Amino acid sequence: MRKIVLSIPITLDGYIEGPHRELDWVVADDELHDYFTRQLKQADLLIFGRVAYQLLASYWPTAVSDPQMTQGELDFANTINPLPKIVYSRTLETVGWNTQIKREFYPEEIMELKAQPGGNIALSGGAAIAQAFLRNGLVDEIQLVIQPAAIGNGKALFGALSEALKLNYAWKQEFASGVVALCYRLDGKLNS
Repeated sequence: MRKIVLSIPITLDGYIEGPHRELDWVVADDELHDYFTRQLKQADLLIFGRVAYQLLASYWPTAVSDPQMTQGELDFANTINPLPKIVYSRTLETVGWNTQIKREFYPEEIMELKAQPGGNIALSGGAAIAQAFLRNGLVDEIQLVIQPAAIGNGKALFGALSEALKLNYAWKQEFASGVVALCYRLDGKLNS
């Protein structure tokens, strides 16, 4: 069975975006791009909420033509661009970037995707979609990419959970920038 991995940058105080959707606190150096590239190479499907999708789709599909790109950014672009993607949105009319639109979230559809052979399903971006997956017991692994910042207010990743999650520590990775990636498995159901 495929696993769903939620991987997301987060502030030390638990926010995934500022009160006005600002992300200026996110470290985006080559070391972090290399980390996310390695994570994406284990996946063969990406799932987004609308806001995260629009942010990423506005840059990465054409980023490879930017002469200022670093090697880490180029590797990331070449990894993320060809992957199939799903975006949950009731407002988007058209999408590109190897993406299909889903209007409604049905947990049984996700269970069918998990049951198919293949790599990981990467869940990236958006508190609402992440919380829906978590509430329905669909996330197998949470990778919090903790940024060296506290912003005091914004969109909390775990703000709307209806019950506590039992998390089991799996691994950590430290970066020169002060970022720390922490991986937790839910209910200890996965082996390394």
